[in-house]
Amino acid sequence: MVDYLLSKGYEKEYEDSWMFWQDKKIDSSCFNEIKKVKNENDLKIYLKIFDDSFQNNDPQNSYGELGDYLKVTENVWHKHNKTNKLEYFVAHKNNKPVAVSTLTNYNEIGYISNVGSLKEIRGEGYGKLATLCCVKQSKKNGNTKHCLATEEGTYPNEFYKKIGFKTRFTATGYSKIEK
Repeated sequence: MVDYLLSKGYEKEYEDSWMFWQDKKIDSSCFNEIKKVKNENDLKIYLKIFDDSFQNNDPQNSYGELGDYLKVTENVWHKHNKTNKLEYFVAHKNNKPVAVSTLTNYNEIGYISNVGSLKEIRGEGYGKLATLCCVKQSKKNGNTKHCLATEEGTYPNEFYKKIGFKTRFTATGYSKIEK
């Protein structure tokens, strides 16, 4: 299939790594610093920290600025916040919001996404805290699998390996080369 795609003018664009939690013990002693987004004010805070966590020219962020995705994130919360299918979380340091994460619950799978932390607090464990909060909440919600996706070879991919996720499979994306 790869040879066929290449012969038709496609090239490899990315390789997503689907990572699953390995059921390690989670230290939840700091989870009181995490707050679930429950209202419009909380959502504004979440969106601000999410946006500020994803900027161009950031070596730990392989995705760049959020652009239109920020509006999508807001709209999705409005659509699903009362269903428990989607949960947004904000981590705080000394009562100041510093990191975010999202948990999507579907068919006994907890999918973690939108994890980001402000540059000035990176390395202090708040991204890890926001991620592990989602794993813990996913378990509490009755999900049997807890996963996320990153691109192979990126900083986030290595970060998630260090905190307890393991790649189960990869999926390669190809795009048509326009000449």
